[in-house]
Amino acid sequence: MVVTASPTSAARWRVRALLEQLRRPESLAVLMGALVFLPMLGASGLWDPWETHYAEVARRIVVDGDWITPRWQGELFFSKPILNFWLMAASFHLFGISAWAARLPFALIGILGVFLAFRFVSRILDARRGLWAAFALCTTPFYFFISRQAITDITFCVFVMGSLASFALVALKPDTPRREALYIYVFAGLAALAKTPIGLAIPAAVALVYLLLTGEWSVLRRLRLPIGILLFFLIAAPWYVSVLALHGRKFSDEFFMHHNLQRAFTGVHGERGTFEYFIQQAGYGFFPWVGLLPLMLGRVLGRLGRREDAEALRLEVRSPEAQALRLELFLLIWFGVTFTVFTLIVTKFHHYVFPALPPLAILAGICLASEDGPGWRVLGPLGILPLLMVGNDIVSSDAHLANLYTYAYERPLPGEIYPRLTLALVAGLFGLCLLLWRFLRTRLLRAAMALLAAASALTLAWYYQPALGHTMSQQDVFDTYRRLARPGERLYQYQMNWRGEVFYSNDKIVKIGDEAGFRSIFTKPERAFMIAVRESLGPLDRSMRQATGRHVHVLEGSGLRYVLLSNQIGPGETDHNPLTRHLLSEIPALAHPVRAELVDPAQAAGGAQIAFLGYELRPEVPSTGDELEVTLYFQCLRRVDKSWQIFIHIDGFGHEFHRINGDHYPVEGLLTTDQWMPGDIVRDRVRLKVPIEFTAKSYTLYLGFYIGETRMRVLPGFPQDGSDRIRAGTFAMD
Repeated sequence: MVVTASPTSAARWRVRALLEQLRRPESLAVLMGALVFLPMLGASGLWDPWETHYAEVARRIVVDGDWITPRWQGELFFSKPILNFWLMAASFHLFGISAWAARLPFALIGILGVFLAFRFVSRILDARRGLWAAFALCTTPFYFFISRQAITDITFCVFVMGSLASFALVALKPDTPRREALYIYVFAGLAALAKTPIGLAIPAAVALVYLLLTGEWSVLRRLRLPIGILLFFLIAAPWYVSVLALHGRKFSDEFFMHHNLQRAFTGVHGERGTFEYFIQQAGYGFFPWVGLLPLMLGRVLGRLGRREDAEALRLEVRSPEAQALRLELFLLIWFGVTFTVFTLIVTKFHHYVFPALPPLAILAGICLASEDGPGWRVLGPLGILPLLMVGNDIVSSDAHLANLYTYAYERPLPGEIYPRLTLALVAGLFGLCLLLWRFLRTRLLRAAMALLAAASALTLAWYYQPALGHTMSQQDVFDTYRRLARPGERLYQYQMNWRGEVFYSNDKIVKIGDEAGFRSIFTKPERAFMIAVRESLGPLDRSMRQATGRHVHVLEGSGLRYVLLSNQIGPGETDHNPLTRHLLSEIPALAHPVRAELVDPAQAAGGAQIAFLGYELRPEVPSTGDELEVTLYFQCLRRVDKSWQIFIHIDGFGHEFHRINGDHYPVEGLLTTDQWMPGDIVRDRVRLKVPIEFTAKSYTLYLGFYIGETRMRVLPGFPQDGSDRIRAGTFAMD
């Protein structure tokens, strides 16, 4: 009689087998990466300009069927090699065109990097330290932010990491199978297809410095150089040769000369910066593990200073202690060489230093997992200093983390979504752990530090990055257009070059370049839609008012960057134009009416241009620590042709040492003074924080307009202090 297993028992066996597989260390490493990188991956649209730019190139591959020549708006696109576009195009082909499909290949590459970190550390040391290295890597902000973006940097970084990880295995473990050496060249070839032909140069430079410092030249015999170099060219060269054959000088001039050589040696765009530029970015991208830097460096440099350890390296001793030191030295060399290479490149973006971060993260994990004697414990508390410096910066400003992987660093950011309190708690508690390191160094302490790093990573990856996407992406305005537009109602864009307008319209959007073109469309009886950056709202609204006497309608403007405009509003639709709340039809009854008239000194002959009408305070009697809302009222008397800023000085004790400053552009920059029309009554509102240490009981409100060192002149006969500051009034403070 044949006995067969029941379906229930077979299912239980499969579940047990799966659980056993998941308990394996390598599976845990992959799961850690997946947990950080995959959730909420498509929760926001693709960010401008890089994600949408690259995604549109990939979309054209799918549409055109040309997998050799990348194109943008019908033109040849040779800014980057082909591999990333192949990955996105394949994902689009399988899953459809979406933000999730665009980012998925890069998240998977990021997970591969976490696995590679575990693999080579566990083989050289042990699985425990391999898991800690993988954990530190996937909770490093630079790494998880960029792994969740459809940009070229994670592929290049991971493939360089794979090449160097294989070199480390060959160099540090002589019994490593010979095929491992070939992976050096496979990954280097992929790196050359991912971002730049120097995919082999960085691993070669790191390997050379390592061999020079250790004298382990016998490693060269195990590198299989002839077949390896051939393998590198077999992987990297076919696409380069093909596109050179098809496009010749066009490709070589744009790709090699402009985007590689000029970018490296003369600069093409982006920042320039000094030596500390990348030190700052590396610190922000390494939070909170930056607190382990003194311990990481002290462990390696201190042991190298001991004669017996240095001798063990020179004699190629293979004891566990010597292997650990050799690996940590290799990681420092990897960081140092990579950091130096990208520091020397003239063109600088914040994320250019990213390939130097993985070895630091891996070293942090090894350091955290290692059992050190009391001699090393004194170094733990020293990490409070770099942690305090970095933590103070990222808690104080949301720009430092957001700008690690974005472009146009001056773009406004939605401060209300920034997890400031979480980051402050992580920094503070991580610093406490460093302080206790000297005394405890227990498993519980390491677990606490890991929990803090995980809390920071998951908050930033699952919540902050997707929420920030609603400002950085045009998807919301396109979704609103598709929901509201009827057949035949066209979409235009105004003076934009942010790439998303091309991707989300399937390259069908019509560009309008000036206000005359805008008026020609929006004054017609047919309904039309237009996407613009938020800063264009003031000029376009003024143009609409001049032509029709009506405001332009804003149908989507929830983000800080893009707005969807229309010349008509349909049933059930809501107008979100903020200017309708700030441009008044008549002067309201004010709690504090004050009149003063101002003029540009260069145009004084024509008479007053702006009249200050008065102000309101909320609360009327603020307390220290309060948020004070100051509302100012102005009337435009005569055309102003410059964009003046408003300054507010709230002075206590009659001097600037007890001053609350409130410099800003009118109406949050949406309605600058050069957009004001004669007769406009403008309501401007600003919120100011009253410092808790201010003790004066009476404060005087001064205000005016300025550009640089020049102030608008307050005309004689109106309340002022003699320095062209309107003296608006005095109020009490609790």
